[in-house]
Amino acid sequence: MSALDRMLVGVAVAVSPAAHRAARREQWLADVRDAHELDLSPTALAFGAFTTALFHRRAGHRSTWGDTMTALPTPVRSAPHTIRTIPVLIALAVLSYVVSVGVLALLQRYNGLPEARLVFDMVGIGLAVVPGAALATSVLLVSDVARRRRVLGAVAVFAIAAVWWAITSGSLNVPVYVPVQVGVIAAGLLAVWLVVLRRPVWTYSLLVLPVVAAVLVFPLAEAANGSGIPYSAMALVSWIGQLVPFLVAVVGAVVASRFSTDAPAVVEAHGEALVDKTV
Repeated sequence: MSALDRMLVGVAVAVSPAAHRAARREQWLADVRDAHELDLSPTALAFGAFTTALFHRRAGHRSTWGDTMTALPTPVRSAPHTIRTIPVLIALAVLSYVVSVGVLALLQRYNGLPEARLVFDMVGIGLAVVPGAALATSVLLVSDVARRRRVLGAVAVFAIAAVWWAITSGSLNVPVYVPVQVGVIAAGLLAVWLVVLRRPVWTYSLLVLPVVAAVLVFPLAEAANGSGIPYSAMALVSWIGQLVPFLVAVVGAVVASRFSTDAPAVVEAHGEALVDKTV
């Protein structure tokens, strides 16, 4: 059990109703500790504990897990989350980007001031670092994938996010058409997802979609910027336009998941369910 896992479980216990804390601490720590026996991610279970504590806080609602770390007696192992954590993390990445774009638009009014430059440098965190961390965490939480594969995928996401941060901050100048840069970054993130999840070969054709979207949207943003609108609005349109390829990459990941023809994994029955849903 890593320090991150212990921290997540500790926070989950702390925000739980007082009547549930003792039982939850004992059960969650045991479940996370024994996760590797069923080839599950301890970090995924720790996040499951955290989200359970956040979304099941009513004292009269039984939301603790079962007595043992077991899987449902179904053909497919159930996910150890009470909510779908990965979509929440993706939404967090998009929200961070949108908020940062709004701040950048406002900064156009103070362009040239030393204070504005400092804030601009910090905005890069919201444009690249926070989304990168959210996506890397999503990769780590993927079920039924070897731990080494998930870790390598997360490292690749961080590397791509670092390149994107360097581009947005101006410290890295790539002699490539701007929309192609954005499209390739978005396609790279999608590629990591497809590789980690071992999606069928045909899904790799989806990698061209973010690049195409970037090339198509960029002229529209440029046309809007040439229509005499204020500088703040121009910055907003430009950066929102760069968000489109990343949204297309998210759609591509969903399409690859929904239309994958991989056979479902079959696991052995293990008695009681991981999550107790009785009231």
